[in-house]
Amino acid sequence: MDRETWSKSLLATYNALPLVVKCIDRSNMQMALGSFSYEGNVLDLMNKMLANNARKEALINAKVIVDNTLTALKPKHRLVLEMRYLKRKSFEQISQELNICLRSVFRWHELALKQFSSIRITKGYDDEWLSKYYSGDPVFVKCIRYCADREEQEKRSMQKPKQEQKVNLVAAALGAATKASGIIVDAF
Repeated sequence: MDRETWSKSLLATYNALPLVVKCIDRSNMQMALGSFSYEGNVLDLMNKMLANNARKEALINAKVIVDNTLTALKPKHRLVLEMRYLKRKSFEQISQELNICLRSVFRWHELALKQFSSIRITKGYDDEWLSKYYSGDPVFVKCIRYCADREEQEKRSMQKPKQEQKVNLVAAALGAATKASGIIVDAF
């Protein structure tokens, strides 16, 4: 995965992390309470709980990484990333709310992701480190797929109007040519 994909994944999972951590706590509590009537090897149960705690720690670290990195960004870049990933707004919605053109939103987003990636790497969270802790985590795997699907949908939706514009331009050109030929014929 490239730098920006990891950054997008961290940002996109941010809102889900507290819920996942609560689920891990609930799971550990159920295992602990059920351990008195557990008929299997209690050491296996304890190892599952320890693995859950290690995952919980990694997820909390992901949230801290995002918080610390966002605070180091330029305000306009932070705002675009927060609106895009934390508030789940489309590029068009961001453009309208910030009262800037769509192209500026894309530029700010691209610059913000690059700045976010650079800062997180500077803080010691490079792609290799993230892969070690998060590449197998179901939350991040699902999030990476979600980000890829969302980008693909937006690319298609952005291309569709362009294709429609081209068809309209061709139709307008044909209409103008038809009118022009009618005028030329009328002149003779």
